[in-house]
Amino acid sequence: MHDSFVAVLSSGSCGNSTFVSASETSLLIDAGLSCRELERRLAIYGIEPQQIEGVLLTHEHTDHNRGARRFCKMHGVSLFGTAGTLALTPHEDVNSIVISDRESLAIGSISVRPFPVNHLAAEPVAFSLTLNGAKVSIASDLGCFTERVVREMKCSNLLMVEANYDEEMLRNGNYPGFLKRAIMSDHGHLSNYDAGNLCASTASDASKEIVLLHLSKDNNSSEVAKDAVCDSIGELMPRMSVVPVEHGLHAGPFKL
Repeated sequence: MHDSFVAVLSSGSCGNSTFVSASETSLLIDAGLSCRELERRLAIYGIEPQQIEGVLLTHEHTDHNRGARRFCKMHGVSLFGTAGTLALTPHEDVNSIVISDRESLAIGSISVRPFPVNHLAAEPVAFSLTLNGAKVSIASDLGCFTERVVREMKCSNLLMVEANYDEEMLRNGNYPGFLKRAIMSDHGHLSNYDAGNLCASTASDASKEIVLLHLSKDNNSSEVAKDAVCDSIGELMPRMSVVPVEHGLHAGPFKL
């Protein structure tokens, strides 16, 4: 499994993209940066764009699909997304493949299992991926977690979970009321508290690391998010590390 790793190229409202490698197969989960910036950040990890076999979109929001069409078109990369996501994502002149949240698929040596999440988008999904015997689950942009989400993320070696906001910071912040309500709704984003509960519900003996994604620049901090999740997972802490990804920055590699 030493040939497998994950790297967060960027996370947050400014753009989201995660690189996943299983020796002979490499994927991007989301492409929310410009094509040029995706190329630049891949180069940090010694990755050529032509090595990417597919871009998998979680949903159609710009901070997740901004560079998808241009990157895929320029480098001959396939674009994967649900029918609802692709209907609202520019993908002309790109090999676009519709996926379902009811069926797994294989891309090269990586097994991909999409599952539905609650978010203000057409047909959003999260992903569990199995690569070289290791399981990685990536769940970001979801307002709450369901039994299906917990079931799909169980037994992951690497848990990547949204911890978008601290409730007190959001309530007392400068966002307008309608936006606060949208963020805190069941189709908005996960709070630190809910992220901790999701991690506590899914972490197992197989889990070695938790990566916190999509931290709000205005309503959260790395320290606050990490403390909240560590409090929730409690007794699991001695054998598991929790790594918050700073807004807009890259992080990793996380080896599997």
